[in-house]
Amino acid sequence: MSEIKSVIESLKSLDEIERPDMDNHGAPINCNSVFPYLSPEDQTRVNEVIEILQDYVRTPNNEPNKRAITQLNKNGFDAALHGDQYDAYKLAGEVLTENWKIDISDD
Repeated sequence: MSEIKSVIESLKSLDEIERPDMDNHGAPINCNSVFPYLSPEDQTRVNEVIEILQDYVRTPNNEPNKRAITQLNKNGFDAALHGDQYDAYKLAGEVLTENWKIDISDD
């Protein structure tokens, strides 16, 4: 399986996760108002997807991989990764699936 197909498959798996019944509409799946309320299995899945995405959308020099981000956008995911406006040493970004947003910013 190609790398982009693997990334797409992992992102689509997020859409199977139900949103916790709280005021968190539009919040990233990996934020504090959602993630702690997911099942342990879903938390593991989210962490795996984050790891896959972090590797895919960044170059070995920890810069945005523009080609990878373009591939995600061409495959129907709204994806962005760029320099953080408040910290020049960090990257900020997100990927949108059909049902979720996932934050891929540096911690």
